[in-house]
Amino acid sequence: MDIKKDNKGNTKQAREFQNMVMELIQLWIPTLEDELHGQRSALRSRAMKLMGLWIERLEFENEEDRLRKEIFEWERENNELNYGEKQYGWDFREEHV
Repeated sequence: MDIKKDNKGNTKQAREFQNMVMELIQLWIPTLEDELHGQRSALRSRAMKLMGLWIERLEFENEEDRLRKEIFEWERENNELNYGEKQYGWDFREEHV
């Protein structure tokens, strides 16, 4: 009989403990939601920053491609205009492109 009484007491304590835990969880939920909202905002901010860096990188790559095309066009025009004559050197190109 002593064992059954102990078990009943443990069951009652376990239920009380479970109720206390549930109350604590309900109190923590708003705090956790606020923290998650802050984390989502931080993630959004980081994503926007990374997207901005990605766009900036694409702009640099586009500018690099544009300059390569201009260099190619300059070399083509230089070759056509100076066919059989002395070609301008790389120093001239670097100064003017």
